[in-house]
Amino acid sequence: MSLSKRIRGHYMCYDAGVEFTSAQVLKYKLFFMDEIKDTKLDMAFDMRNAERIDGAAIVFFKNLYEQLVKEKRKISFFGGAPSVQEQLRNANTFLVYTSIVEFERDFHEINPDLNRTFFRLTEGKGHFRSLRMICPLCAFDNVSGFIIDENYYRQKWSETEIVPVFEPEEADPNSIDFSCYQVAVCPKCFYASTRLDWFTIVFPEGRYESNLTQENRAKLSNAAALRRSLAMSQSGASDMTFFRVPREKSAAYLSWLLNEFNLKHMSDQQTTDGFDIVVSNFMMCKFALREMDVDNHMYTALAWLYGIMDNKANYSTLRLAKAYVYLISILISQDKVGDARKFYRELERDYKDIEDCKYLINRAQQLLLS
Repeated sequence: MSLSKRIRGHYMCYDAGVEFTSAQVLKYKLFFMDEIKDTKLDMAFDMRNAERIDGAAIVFFKNLYEQLVKEKRKISFFGGAPSVQEQLRNANTFLVYTSIVEFERDFHEINPDLNRTFFRLTEGKGHFRSLRMICPLCAFDNVSGFIIDENYYRQKWSETEIVPVFEPEEADPNSIDFSCYQVAVCPKCFYASTRLDWFTIVFPEGRYESNLTQENRAKLSNAAALRRSLAMSQSGASDMTFFRVPREKSAAYLSWLLNEFNLKHMSDQQTTDGFDIVVSNFMMCKFALREMDVDNHMYTALAWLYGIMDNKANYSTLRLAKAYVYLISILISQDKVGDARKFYRELERDYKDIEDCKYLINRAQQLLLS
């Protein structure tokens, strides 16, 4: 007897059904004992259809938690009726997410709460601040990272950008273009990432240790010579202040190029994060100094977007919806309006009932009407 399951990020997700009570506990107990042994992924339960759980289910989930935590693995829950979520939260044991979008965001991007904590712990004032960080690969201890106050800077759509950009809520002559600084770069080994939590961050109160996996550290260390060669092709990159403030257009371009390089070298071809590679190429279009490079990066982004459409199971709900919007935007720019409308129909069909995706559907509508 087994439950429907699928991989989402670093989780194996199980569909809990309409109810998960003592009857289901008896039915699936042996199945889950085998699952714990057979898969080394974290475990998650899709509760979106769940209307009822009982005390036996809570005890069962706690037992699963205790067995998983011994192996440094996690158990999470997402969705469900308010009463179901309340029971799970009252156990004070599990990670409980309101929606699938909230759940998936945590394994694709830095947790928003963690990012806000980083901002509060930084020294200095203002809505744009710097962080002192340590490279997870070469241990260079003076990497500059940058962070913004996301209560002040909000992501907005722009007529000149394909992806949303951070802008202040109100006009501010002192605002910065955060896409110039979004990638942190080690000036010694040229490890680069938009993920601040993949660096070790040094605060006056202590340190936040890098959570970049050992497997990815090994892969990226093996690519060090190639990464350095790529960086040295850019004039000025050998200067230790090249990636600091103010960051010139050439430094912003190289930062996104290195970010793309590292994304490609962290995973095998089937599991490479195509979505972040798409975003990196759009940013390289923005900062490229040659028209030929713009065309190449736009072509690369389009190829990866089609790859995402062919491998949807590898991507989260919100990232897929964004990929549709980016694809529609490029197709319209190429006068392929028929193809753009086809992808819009898919976007509306599959995501119209997901609250977090409605602003993306609206964006796609505006693009088709403009």
